[in-house]
Amino acid sequence: MRLIIIGCLVFISCASIADSKVYRWKDDNGNWVFSDLPRKGAQEIQLNKSMTMPAIDTKILNTQTQQQAIGYTANITSPNNEQTLRENTGTIYVTGQIEPSFTNGLKVQLTLNGKATGPMQTSTTFVLNNVPRGEHTLVLKLYNAQGKTLAQSDSTTFFLHRKSVGN
Repeated sequence: MRLIIIGCLVFISCASIADSKVYRWKDDNGNWVFSDLPRKGAQEIQLNKSMTMPAIDTKILNTQTQQQAIGYTANITSPNNEQTLRENTGTIYVTGQIEPSFTNGLKVQLTLNGKATGPMQTSTTFVLNNVPRGEHTLVLKLYNAQGKTLAQSDSTTFFLHRKSVGN
């Protein structure tokens, strides 16, 4: 495959030079070698002087445009809004949902009380450790590869009850 690509590149570059000639021969390993310099045993290859390529629509290659055109939604599925959790260790498990499903290059980040709980990641499952007791808010954000926000969940409030240090 690599040889075919190299051959095509040689053909294209040589086609742009009007009077250039291209030669080919097999090396000691049996691979085709293309060059503009002749060599003993090499064959001259006739090139068409007018090569035209049909126009191709390349919009599908722009993933940023595709991601922005899709209407993503982000939701926190657990804990429920205004749910009371009882966990003495302060460990909270948070799950989210992105629709439609993730595509390559997208990442999510969870915030607790307005602060990121960690780096962006590709999973919508989070484990928060040592969360203090009290009222807390969560927001899930979806980002593209360039760091632009594509979607954000509604704020979810939960109440954590845990044993106090004095008890």
